Amino acid sequence: MSRDSGKRDRNPAGPSRSRRLPRGPRTSRTLFPARPAPVGRSAGTRRLLGAISLFLVIGLGLTLFLTSPTFGVREIMVVGSVHLSSAEVVRICDVSLGANIMKVPTKAIRDRLLQNPRIAEATVSRTLPGRLVVRVVEREGVILLPCEQRFAEVDPAGLPVEFHRYVGALGLPVLTGVAAEGVTLGAKLTGDKLTLALACAGALGPAGRPAVAEIHVGEGGELTLYTRDGLPVYVGEATDLAAKAGALLGILADIEANHLEVSYVDVRYPRYPVVGSAGGLAEPVDWADPDVFPVFGEP
Repeated sequence: MSRDSGKRDRNPAGPSRSRRLPRGPRTSRTLFPARPAPVGRSAGTRRLLGAISLFLVIGLGLTLFLTSPTFGVREIMVVGSVHLSSAEVVRICDVSLGANIMKVPTKAIRDRLLQNPRIAEATVSRTLPGRLVVRVVEREGVILLPCEQRFAEVDPAGLPVEFHRYVGALGLPVLTGVAAEGVTLGAKLTGDKLTLALACAGALGPAGRPAVAEIHVGEGGELTLYTRDGLPVYVGEATDLAAKAGALLGILADIEANHLEVSYVDVRYPRYPVVGSAGGLAEPVDWADPDVFPVFGEP
């Protein structure tokens, strides 16, 4: 047998023919399919969450700050009060020790302070951890106005700031020749005579007012002063008051230094003041202003 026949015998199915089956697209199969990748948060969402976290932290800190006893009011320091005591100013403030200093209504306290006629200006500030500082500027009276068995202390603007029953230690002149009724603290007074007296008291200044016990305003507006020793001082019209006050203070200093006894002082013409000698005339005679009508010798 030939080789070819032998090969055919070993393949009883007949001659072999090779067939190629059509191949489809290759697919990969896995036992566990991959999950989709997580979608990341946007930048806006992250910023929002960060802001919320920050607000929560700030809110918590603020709550602890407002409730912590560390920031309770421990001291109320009053600065500038002279006529009002520190206790009176603290009473007006109406702040309890231990109250949280950040909750203290500083503007409301200032408004209450300014309702007091004596207080012209006020500031309220905090000094952490627990000090409240109250600064006040008080009104200063320059004259005492008799009214209803009392004396109203009046400031340069005509504002009554306080009533007094005893005035000897105040060092302020009493105003006479002016009738006053229905005086109310904090309510400004008006009137021509009062205006003249206030101008005179202002010209005397802090140094001259304690030396004058009375300022009298006459019907024609002429001013006459009386010292603590009862010495009359003739001022005349309410003109050139600064010069008249300066002349008076100089004369009073000379009288005290030299232990002089005089009957009156006339500063109606401040460049030519006159001092009456003891035992002489009780008041000056009328004479013309030497600057207008020159005269020789003493008047």
